[in-house]
Amino acid sequence: MKKPAFYGWKLLAAFWFIYLVNLGFPTYGQSVINAYMAKDLHLDRTMLGLAFSLYMLMVGLPGPAVAAIVNRIGVRMTLLIGSCSAMLGALSMALFVHTGWQAVISFGILIGFGSCAGGAIAEQQGIAQWFIRKRALALSLMYSGGGIGGFILPPVLNRVIASSHGNWRNGWWIFLVLGAIGAALVIFMVKEKPADMGQLPDGGAEAPLAPGKTRPRGVFVTTEAWTFKEAIFSRAFILMLLSSIGISCGFSLIQGHGVVHLKDLGHSPAEAAMAMSILAISTLIGKLLASFGDRIEPRYIWAFAMAAFGLGTVLVVHATSAADLYPFPILLGFGWGATLVSMMGAPMNYFGLKAYPAVIGLWLAIQTTIGSVAPFVAGYVFDRYGSYTPVFYSIAGLCFAGSLLLLLATPPQRKVADEAPAAHGALRPARA
Repeated sequence: MKKPAFYGWKLLAAFWFIYLVNLGFPTYGQSVINAYMAKDLHLDRTMLGLAFSLYMLMVGLPGPAVAAIVNRIGVRMTLLIGSCSAMLGALSMALFVHTGWQAVISFGILIGFGSCAGGAIAEQQGIAQWFIRKRALALSLMYSGGGIGGFILPPVLNRVIASSHGNWRNGWWIFLVLGAIGAALVIFMVKEKPADMGQLPDGGAEAPLAPGKTRPRGVFVTTEAWTFKEAIFSRAFILMLLSSIGISCGFSLIQGHGVVHLKDLGHSPAEAAMAMSILAISTLIGKLLASFGDRIEPRYIWAFAMAAFGLGTVLVVHATSAADLYPFPILLGFGWGATLVSMMGAPMNYFGLKAYPAVIGLWLAIQTTIGSVAPFVAGYVFDRYGSYTPVFYSIAGLCFAGSLLLLLATPPQRKVADEAPAAHGALRPARA
């Protein structure tokens, strides 16, 4: 009898589209839609920044709760809850929003929570169940959905809205159609684990990494059963978390204010949308590099990417000419793409599958809570001083510092001194 094809790749394709809709569209598409909305509703930069700040806050702050929901009801149902919340928020934006505070609630809270529950946390847990030796590759492919969506959506949305005389609500109707397709994929295609279909991780081509076995080419993957408490109090976790602050703030800032900043510098809406598309497609280059995290220690890739993002943040400050619309988004996109995959993969390698959902949930809650402040602060600084420059330069400094911290975040050693390895089968971290 012919062996059935490994279902993990079909599941990954579904995850790719769901991620594109639930996270890629609100993250990249809103930069165009909300710029038109701000003009139509006469919103100042503080209110515009507040809407995106709350969105970013909701993408991360409920992370521990979403991780608990994944463990309780599974990947499929969690994704479905997130998709429904995001579609409800988009429907509200399309029909009912007429003030800044209504936009804050609909976009910030409903769509933000939808992106959290319907995005990375649940999908990463699904990938962790289906892939072991090809996790970095699978994560890279999943996250490419955001980059491809971000490349396509800004110019398409700008053209649709401009051709309808600035009716930004049409953008959210497009989201609703895509969201319905994504929800259907959740219902009919998402499967929890390989065992549910009589299969093994990675298709069973190779046995899972066993205690005492090493991972090739110098990539650290623990075989220890880390607990949540042990992981979050480790030196590696703290250093990696601190290092991520700069890029989290920078990405929130460029998504919340990037289009209006470029328009302030004299660029047309179409040129600003093009720059955001270049940024999004450049994330694919970073994610391609990060896919080598199965062969190269992810934190080295991550450190290089952070430095590239910092440089892009410096260049965007005075991007006044047409030629300037290329270097900064390429650097920002490359830096963000490589960081995103490495940042999600490194804790999985360091602390193992058991602790991962809770660890990454807390990680995202802290990281995005801090990062969500950046758009609001930047809007306040602009309204008061007429410039984003101090904020951009401050974030660049944090990125460069974070790059150095990552070099110190060496693989952790679990403390098992009070255990008897021979008697209890304690495991040692695997290193090539």
